Amino acid sequence: MSKPKMAVLAFLLRRPMHGYQIGHEAEKFGLPVWASIKLPSIYKALQDLEASKHIHGEQISEGSAPPRTVYHINEKGKKLLIQLVRQNLANPQTAVNDWWLALSLSWKAVERTVLQQAIQARLDRLKVAESEVRKSQCQEMLKSGELPFVHSHIMRLGSRHHSVELKALKELLEDIEKSGHDDFFLTKGDE
Repeated sequence: MSKPKMAVLAFLLRRPMHGYQIGHEAEKFGLPVWASIKLPSIYKALQDLEASKHIHGEQISEGSAPPRTVYHINEKGKKLLIQLVRQNLANPQTAVNDWWLALSLSWKAVERTVLQQAIQARLDRLKVAESEVRKSQCQEMLKSGELPFVHSHIMRLGSRHHSVELKALKELLEDIEKSGHDDFFLTKGDE
């Protein structure tokens, strides 16, 4: 998966923008920090996506400022975004941060039921993993005090992270089920 390409396509789906604007939007979402999507990778993604005809740029002049290239997503780009988001949400091998990135970029890229299924599948995988950790030798060593102190802290951190993610996913699923949020989801026929 190209994280910067997925982010660029998702931001352009919202509205046409030039590269610096996309970088500013990425900053608002904290993407440079937690997803390692920085301005140079955004510009590279713009070049690649334009070369592959998923987006097109148009030179815009505003006042005395030098012209800027404003990019627009096209149908081919929308299809690629939908494909990237769905693949990352559905793939059990997707890294945690990449899964959450795909979720954060899923606006108008998945139907309600697809997102619900992806969240439920992640919940199920986390519950299985939690069960396996409880049975692990490392967990026994933690309880008995045999684990080196640094590893004890890492195990506790992992456990807390796991609990928080489970809670967040359950809350998200409940919110999707209880509230409308219809404007967030892709509707059949919009693909």
